[in-house]
Amino acid sequence: MNPDIPIEQLLTSICRKFADSKRLFGDSKMAIALEGRRLSDEEIEAVIQSIERNCDATVTVIALKDRFFEKEMAQKKDNFYFEKSNEYLKIVNGDVSPEQRIASTYGVLVTGDILEGGSVECGGNLICLGNISGSATCGRRTGKAACVIAGGIENANITIGDVGENFSIKKKKRFFSNKNDMIIITLNNGELDAAPFTGSI
Repeated sequence: MNPDIPIEQLLTSICRKFADSKRLFGDSKMAIALEGRRLSDEEIEAVIQSIERNCDATVTVIALKDRFFEKEMAQKKDNFYFEKSNEYLKIVNGDVSPEQRIASTYGVLVTGDILEGGSVECGGNLICLGNISGSATCGRRTGKAACVIAGGIENANITIGDVGENFSIKKKKRFFSNKNDMIIITLNNGELDAAPFTGSI
């Protein structure tokens, strides 16, 4: 597990990988090992939720470098277990419809589009696998370090921290090579800057 990326980006990657491999895992019970990154109990619980929400498998034990994390014991200890993934990454399945308002203290992953009239506001990074045509605000907690990653941006109001701007980006072959390319918007020297996203989510 990459120790340098934000937790919401890590959880997004886990969501996508287990959704893509849903048939492979079936409804099995599994024990998994986490290496390369030190996680708090709350972050481990968010990892479990990200796995179980995107496939039919059940995680029973997570093996860490120095200990084992048993989900059953965590559930008995903390009644708020099932809310933990939403604290670190709020997952919106499908579109954010017009007039719909989504808010999260940390990051947000939208698996569809943010339609015109819809809005998403979060404290961390905002990832939209579809197009953004509404309002997207991120970095309320992390400030200028936050970013917006999207499949497309059409006449959208984008805000990072306290800096906002209206964006409309049409993908061109010289800028984006294929339909699967993503766009990343960051805050650079006080201005919003768009570029092809070359990382992985």
